[in-house]
Amino acid sequence: FQRPVVTLGVRGGFDLARASGALYDSLLLKELTLSKSDFNTFSIAGDLGVRLSGPLDLVLGSGFARTSKPSEFRNWLDQNNLPITQQTTLSTVPLTLALRWFLTSPGRQIGRFVWIPARVTPYVGVGGGMIHYSLTQTGSFVDFADSSVFDATLQSQGWAPLGLVMAGVDYSLGTRVFVNADARYLLAKGTLHQSFVQFTDGID
Repeated sequence: FQRPVVTLGVRGGFDLARASGALYDSLLLKELTLSKSDFNTFSIAGDLGVRLSGPLDLVLGSGFARTSKPSEFRNWLDQNNLPITQQTTLSTVPLTLALRWFLTSPGRQIGRFVWIPARVTPYVGVGGGMIHYSLTQTGSFVDFADSSVFDATLQSQGWAPLGLVMAGVDYSLGTRVFVNADARYLLAKGTLHQSFVQFTDGID
């Protein structure tokens, strides 16, 4: 009868990692046979939107992304002249709260009992939140102090604040169902703990 007060969306997407900073530049990308593209991965997420007033919605979102890649040291071999191998796994869970502003009217009201959604509704948005990361490396590693090789599981996990901007479009398939295309940029840097504490500029 009227414009929906609450919307629920499920998204699948592909995350492109910037992968910058000392952790990547001096270890993951330099010493190991990893590349920036190895940290790109598919993600799944959901949004709960609540209409505020006029063209504004408040959107609560969450998601999950995980990448796991094998690697080896570029310039080191073990005592048997075999590669020194490990598995690097990085997972992220963002929790966001954003304002979404529709650039055109999402629909029109006809009388008291009919609301017709617009076929195409573009929007932009801005927000923030927190992101949880978990970084794990399992396998063999080089102790650069004495050139020895050891087996270990290296870990770090934690929370970090994030900023978010987004733009997209809703395409109506009827009064209750929409198809959505959405592009987002999330910026976050977390403090590294445990095995990676020496990288004081954190993880991008």
